[in-house]
Amino acid sequence: MVYNLSEFLKKVSSSGKIHIPDKPIENNLPFPIALEISVQDYNSFIEKHESKSGYKLEYRKGTVYIVDMCSNEHEAVVDSLSKSFHAHDGTYADYNAPIQVRGTPLHLSPDGVRNAPDVAVFPHKTFVPPPPNPHPGPPPSDIRGNPYARIICEIAVSQDSSDLKTKCRLWKRQTYVRSILGIKLYDPLATRNTQGDRNRAMKAILWRQGAPKQKWHFGTVNKDGTATGCNAPGIANYIITIPVSDVFYDPAIPADPAVPGDTGYTPLPPPPASLMGANFTIDLYTIQQMVLLSQAK
Repeated sequence: MVYNLSEFLKKVSSSGKIHIPDKPIENNLPFPIALEISVQDYNSFIEKHESKSGYKLEYRKGTVYIVDMCSNEHEAVVDSLSKSFHAHDGTYADYNAPIQVRGTPLHLSPDGVRNAPDVAVFPHKTFVPPPPNPHPGPPPSDIRGNPYARIICEIAVSQDSSDLKTKCRLWKRQTYVRSILGIKLYDPLATRNTQGDRNRAMKAILWRQGAPKQKWHFGTVNKDGTATGCNAPGIANYIITIPVSDVFYDPAIPADPAVPGDTGYTPLPPPPASLMGANFTIDLYTIQQMVLLSQAK
């Protein structure tokens, strides 16, 4: 059944959660829940309710879909990635760390729809101040006026791989997003590895501005059931590196002579070279093991 948005909003407002039909939907995603919805209505709705719903929603040409559901595996990947991005915090207090990491902060995506990435990495205001002009700027900001995320991660469990790729490519259209990491977890298999965990295929794809796409199959097995080489920590072929400098991308913007009073935008000095020259390292074996630890036995 597909719900009218006005009814849908009433149910959300009265119950505090999204009303889903009384049947399993994990194997029926994307699942439509509202038709003929304007971008404006969807954006208003998503700002108030998505983070409370337990479901990942997506807007496509007037229809609102549930595209994925919260799960232990999903949250395990989010937690593992967040730790990788916090690795350079050093002795900074959380509120002063040059690299800030958040889950599901709403951004206006390049197609004009409000979207919340699973993980967003952005600079502290000490190095990149809140944009002086509201989104879309320039420079761009999230919907709360903070700097637009420079690194975005999307994790798909029930959501299919093609939808995940489409969403990641959409983020790449915003040039201030320097790196986009998409991770797809396929369904667990009936077979088990030597540790007794159910085998599972997993895939990671990294898009970077101006660089070729990279791909890793890092589950215990490939989709066809054959073993991968991701069987221990620290294997070079299963380490993702992303330059820390991506987080502090903040180009100067010249003044527009056609706009009276426009003075352009001059960035602040960057962080120390020791930080700008560093890399984030994401060990896919760690993510694999966290997924296996969290999945159904």
